[in-house]
Amino acid sequence: MGLVLDFFKNVYIWAAVTSWFIAQTVKLFLCFFKEGKMDFHLYASTGGMPSAHTATVMGLAMAIGRWEGLSSSVFAIALIFATVVITDALHLRREVGRHAQKLQELTGKKFDVSSGHTPSEVLIGALIGILIGWIL
Repeated sequence: MGLVLDFFKNVYIWAAVTSWFIAQTVKLFLCFFKEGKMDFHLYASTGGMPSAHTATVMGLAMAIGRWEGLSSSVFAIALIFATVVITDALHLRREVGRHAQKLQELTGKKFDVSSGHTPSEVLIGALIGILIGWIL
């Protein structure tokens, strides 16, 4: 029972999960204001404003930085991990989305074209993660 309680008391997990949840909720409300409907499928989506991947890894990194110290080895690991995830979202996954769009045009089949992020989507996701990671 103690292990389960320890898991739920882990501030680093809560920072990451809360950052993800807030970023996905922002997507939900942006969709509502744009399209006039609540699309709860967005909680399972990738791509779009803001980047939940970026929010998640930055929330984790900032919580580690706050509680373990910005000069700690675990913060350095988390920041490098965040950099890899963010770079992937900006480049590789964004390119996958472009390829999916082109394949959709060429074949007429439906593909998920919302993969990847623009720099502004990543920036807003990072700000959400930094704020939540530092607050928790």
